[in-house]
Amino acid sequence: MAQKDFAINLNIAPSYLSQIERGNKNNPAVAVFLKIALQYDVSLDYLLRGTGDMFLPATAKTGNRQREYVDKIETIDDLVWFLENSSFFKNVIMGFAFKLLCENEDIIKRSLEQKNKRKEENTEGENES
Repeated sequence: MAQKDFAINLNIAPSYLSQIERGNKNNPAVAVFLKIALQYDVSLDYLLRGTGDMFLPATAKTGNRQREYVDKIETIDDLVWFLENSSFFKNVIMGFAFKLLCENEDIIKRSLEQKNKRKEENTEGENES
């Protein structure tokens, strides 16, 4: 598929897609990854981390079957089942989590540094005992 057609299918500018492909966009919008995942039944795990299978298994594809399930949700049990088994839902959650991590990278790094510092201090205290 041509880059231009791919961008049009995702409803993004071809120039924006080109910048992502060339690595000129350090943190492309999470919405782009979510659109790719939903449009082409691609795993967000694969898109974001390069792990797992690229394509979702046939039973987990998000197409019309997911929309049919949403229309059939009538009880809490139905909703819980959908949330546990829906690749669409899992992809949306992964997208939000990725966006949160990207937008708060400095806060997360500081928190991890503080945690590691406390761990080192505790280890040093135990060694002195």
